[in-house]
Order: sequence, then structure tokens, then C-alpha cells
Amino acid sequence: MVLPWRSRGGRRAERRNLSTSGDTSVVKIKVPAQLRSSKIELVQSPRAPLTPRDAVEICRRLENATAREENAECLEIVSKIKNLAKDNGETNKKCLLQYGVVSELTSCFQRFASTREEHAPLLEEVLSVITSWLPLNRTEGFSKMGSTASLKTLVRFLNAPDAKTRQNAVFCIREVIAIDKRFVYALTDIEGAFEGLIKIIKDSVSTSSTKASIMAIYRIISCDNKTASKLVNLGLVALIAEMIVNNAEKSVCERCLVVLNVVCDNEQSREDVLGNALIVPLIVKKILRVSDLATQCSVSILWKLWRKNNDHLLVEALQVGAFEKLLVVLQVGCEEKTKERASELLRNLNRCRNEMENTNCVDSSMHLKNVKKSF
Repeated sequence: MVLPWRSRGGRRAERRNLSTSGDTSVVKIKVPAQLRSSKIELVQSPRAPLTPRDAVEICRRLENATAREENAECLEIVSKIKNLAKDNGETNKKCLLQYGVVSELTSCFQRFASTREEHAPLLEEVLSVITSWLPLNRTEGFSKMGSTASLKTLVRFLNAPDAKTRQNAVFCIREVIAIDKRFVYALTDIEGAFEGLIKIIKDSVSTSSTKASIMAIYRIISCDNKTASKLVNLGLVALIAEMIVNNAEKSVCERCLVVLNVVCDNEQSREDVLGNALIVPLIVKKILRVSDLATQCSVSILWKLWRKNNDHLLVEALQVGAFEKLLVVLQVGCEEKTKERASELLRNLNRCRNEMENTNCVDSSMHLKNVKKSF
């Protein structure tokens, strides 16, 4: 008689393998096929967060390695910092920031950027860590990224073949020049800085890097209006017009109009803006179509161009419906400065139109036959 739980020829042993270690037995059971095929993932236990003592030790090690210019050791420590920030996210990041890791990272970047030897892998890794923690403009030590050696390295990275490196560089430049005007002037003296910023926009590295480059350009022109003509000569106006036409994102359009507004403060640059046939139709189209900021900038641009170009601009603006748009701007309400400029433009648009109707000698090239009456 064979009992049901007994097996012949060791079949029971196939299903269960007993291994004994001391007094404890471990049972190994085959996992059924249906369970083996299911997607069961093991969740790792979270690592213990970084302690203040650990953060201080890491900063001390990086400081000493930087002082000795130990490239390999610095790279190892920076990679460790990067991984620690990933493991426990905000907890480790706050601990590292609190105990001065930014100051040590920027010191490392500045030190190795000043040497004649090539330390690109280390500098790129440091830049990657710093950029992932932006904004840091109020953090102690971040201003070291505004040193001449650091800015020259950032400009070199702007023109690097790697897209991620270029993106990190433009993010860092945007933050650095927002700290102090001195860094803006230092940047403008570096060869290739303007070309690098324009190239970021031309190559469409990413939407975020395009925004960062536009805002860096805005900061540069706002601090030093003479730089506007240099940037315009590199094709800035045509790029802005192209982005307004092709980019549907509101924030990109706003930034483009903000930059164009400060460009129009420069007399030489206004001539280049007026020379672009797309500018006036685009500016009028964006009034009341994007945001309050875009409307304010659009009205300001038209006003500045009109002050330079007199009635030639008014004729073109009438053709594309500027009169009606400006009337609505006054009706829906706007800030006082925009209201004053819109009112002045409306008075002169109406005067220009009345003069053309009364003289009956309007040149056929003006194409005003289909312009509707304002009143």
C-alpha cells in the first residue's frame, strides 16, 4: 500500500528539496509557472539619509582634493555627491546645501577652469550637479561661477558638441548674470559668448534651454544697451520673428516680445527691426492674444518704432488692424503706461487715416482700399 504523500522513485523530492544547516531546515519549493511569469518587482529599502557629519566630511574631502588639484579624486567625490542627491532626494540635498557643498563645488570648478590642462569630464560633472540644484543665486559660494575663468569655461561649453552640456551651461549663465551686473560685463568681453547664446536658439537644443538663452540675452541687453546691435547683427531679430511664428508656447512668445522691446531701445537696432517685414504684422497680431505682459510689450514696441519711423509705420499698422486692437486694449483696461502709449498711437493712426482720405492722392502702393473706417 502506497500512501498518498509518499512517492516512488523520488517524485516527492522533485517538488521539495530539503537542505539542513545545523538544527534549522530550509525548504525550497518550485515556483509555479503562472507566478514566474507575473511581473513582481522587489522594492529596495530606502537608504539612510545623509547625516550632518557625513556632509561635512564630504565637503572637507572635496576641499582638500581641490587644493591638491587631484582630478580623479575630485571626480569621484563629485559623482558621489550626485548619487547621494538622487538616493534621498530633497533630504540629502538640503543637508549638503546647509553645510556648504555649493561653495566647494564652485571652488572646484573655478580652480580647474583656471588651469591650462584639460579637465572637461570633471568640469562637466560639477556643472551637471550645480545645474540640477538651480536656482542657487542666493546660495553662498555660487557667485564664484561668475569669475572670468569660470565664465570662459561656460562659454566654451555653450559651443560644445554635447547637447546636455550646452543646456547646463546656458542654465548656469542665466543664473550667474542675474546676481550682479559685473558678471554681465565680464561675459560680454568673452569671445564667443553672444554666438553661443544665439546658436542655442538656432539649434533648438530644448525648449527650456531656448527660454534660458532668451532670458540671458534680455539681461545682457538690459544692462548694456550697446550689446543689442551686436546681437542683432548675429540674426536675433529674424530668430525672434521665427519663434513667434512657429512656437505656440505662451511663455516663449512672452520672452521673445520682452527681448524685442528692449532691443527697440537701441536706435541702430530699431532700424533692423523695421527692416523685417514680419515684425509689425506679428506684433499687432499678438496684442490681446497671448497675455497681459505680451500685450504691454507689443504696444510698447509699436510705440517705439512709430517714434522713430513716423507715419510709415502707421500706414502698415492700419493695414493689419492695429486701430481696432488698440481700441479694445483701452476698453478692457491696462496699466497706465500702456494706456498712455495706446492712446497716443490711436490719435496718430486716426490722424494718418483722415489725412489719406481727405487728400485723395494716396499712392496705390499703400494698399489701403480695404481698410475699414474706424468710426
